[in-house]
Amino acid sequence: MGEGAVASGASATAIGQGASATAANSVALGQGSVADRANAVSVGSAGNERQVTNVAAGYAATDAVNKGQLDSGLATANSYTDQRFSAMADNFDIYKGEIDERLRHQDRRIDRQGAMNAAMLNMATSAAGVRTQNRVGVGVGFQSGESALSLGYQRALSERATVTFGGAFSSDDSSVGVGAGFGW
Repeated sequence: MGEGAVASGASATAIGQGASATAANSVALGQGSVADRANAVSVGSAGNERQVTNVAAGYAATDAVNKGQLDSGLATANSYTDQRFSAMADNFDIYKGEIDERLRHQDRRIDRQGAMNAAMLNMATSAAGVRTQNRVGVGVGFQSGESALSLGYQRALSERATVTFGGAFSSDDSSVGVGAGFGW
């Protein structure tokens, strides 16, 4: 229908000047429209596209969707995605905070261990230099802001044997050691 309109496909319809419906069951609507795919409705052609306006919102699975429905669906999807990402970010921040706190605690414990090691070393070496049968040594140690105190006792059993007891203390951590030395 229309000047120069051609509906050559089986059960095809062409409406408008120069409209062409060449595929089976195709519909070409409007001047110069081309329907060259089977079971399709065309309202334009390549380089001559048109808008379909005043389309009611579809409700069946096979209905067309208008822009309002598309925008609403996209907004709902974006809102859902934003909420999920926000919840994940909140959970991540909580877990990150817990891990950071555990690492800080471990760092302090490692520093206290280093301070206790230094204190024990200083206590033992200062007691070893004394040439009496009973010796008491005290040592202090420091590492990265942590400090420790060590106290030890050494007993010379003979010229060739000693026994040592000692402990170091730093905040909530402590370390105890026992040693013996022999020579011949």
